[in-house]
Amino acid sequence: MTADDRLSRIQSRALAALLTSRTILEAATTAGVSERTLRRWLTQPEFASTYRSAAREAASEAVSSLLAAQREAVDVLVACLHDGTPATRVRAARCLLELGVRVGETDVDERLQLLEREVRSWDTTPRLASVR
Repeated sequence: MTADDRLSRIQSRALAALLTSRTILEAATTAGVSERTLRRWLTQPEFASTYRSAAREAASEAVSSLLAAQREAVDVLVACLHDGTPATRVRAARCLLELGVRVGETDVDERLQLLEREVRSWDTTPRLASVR
C-alpha cells in the first residue's frame, strides 16, 4: 500500500490540486475544502510527506521533458540560421552563441571546483627549511 492509498479520497484530490494550482487557496477551492483545512493537512506528516514526494516526482518529470526538448530547440535555432529573415538569423545566431558561452562557463566552473578540491587535499603542514 502506498502513502497515497492511506490518504482519504478528498485528501488525494487536494494533493492533485496542490500540484496543479498556483496557490493553496486555489488548490483548496479546486479540491472542495477550505484553505484552513488544506493548510492543516499540510502540517500532518503523512500528508506533507506524500505531497513532497509527489512534488519531487512532478519536478523530475518536468526537467526530463525540458531536457528532451533541448535538441529540438537547438535544431530550430540552427534552421533559423539558414532560413528566415536576416533579423531572425541574427537572433538565432546570438542565442546559440550565448548558450554556447554558458555551456563553456559551466565546464570552466566544474574544472575550477575540481582544482580547488585538489588544492585543498594537498598537505599544507608547514615544514622546516632544509639546512645546507
